[in-house]
Amino acid sequence: MSFVTGHIVALTSNASIGPNSRITVRLLDVSLMGAPSVTLSEHVILTGPTESLFFPIPYTLTYDNRQFHSHQSISVAARVVDVSFTEENLTWISTTRNSVLTHGNPSDDVDIEVQAIQNYNSPLSTLSGTIIPSQNVAVSNSGIGPNSKVLIQLLDVSLMDAPSITLSEQVIATGPEEIKLFPIEFSLQYDPKNIEDHHIYSLSVRVEDVNSDNLTWISTSYHNVLTRGEPSDAIEVNVDLLQ
Repeated sequence: MSFVTGHIVALTSNASIGPNSRITVRLLDVSLMGAPSVTLSEHVILTGPTESLFFPIPYTLTYDNRQFHSHQSISVAARVVDVSFTEENLTWISTTRNSVLTHGNPSDDVDIEVQAIQNYNSPLSTLSGTIIPSQNVAVSNSGIGPNSKVLIQLLDVSLMDAPSITLSEQVIATGPEEIKLFPIEFSLQYDPKNIEDHHIYSLSVRVEDVNSDNLTWISTSYHNVLTRGEPSDAIEVNVDLLQ
């Protein structure tokens, strides 16, 4: 296995990540223009109820060289959410591209600069829909199996050859003996002030086995929403079963 290392940094002096926070650092394949980025590796850092972390915050991402080729575009990104609320609040996010590994870009001492999110008092909007199997999936595969994590994300995919920006996400989990049958309902809350009419927004669904981290289901087609005449409610997201 190989590693990407570095620090999460903030321009604000003496800044820190507060209690009850989850820091997620991702290694992303951003090669496909206008499509959601693909997560190759992830490093999660948690703070406890009374714990704060001051910048710079070190991170290490583990990856397999066989996951990508030298001509692909790879980057790292970070986001921080406050998990003390029922609907997790985004508090910090990286807004610039941090290219790594390919095209002569570094793998060590890569700083990821994050910016604090200003709190809005405006009410949140809701984007709801259902997850269904695509027509390529056999009828016998009627649901998501036990020990699975379903990740639904609302993404800004406007920038070509750059990481998509996550505006909202929901996680649905199944227990050791639980099967969740299709259709699976989801509901994403987002701040309408973050939506720009000229931007492109899309929904992405990934399902992983929590024991092995293997990807088992994924949405493989575009599910654009919110702008340019695309729907904002009752959206069906098709997922394909990976063999």
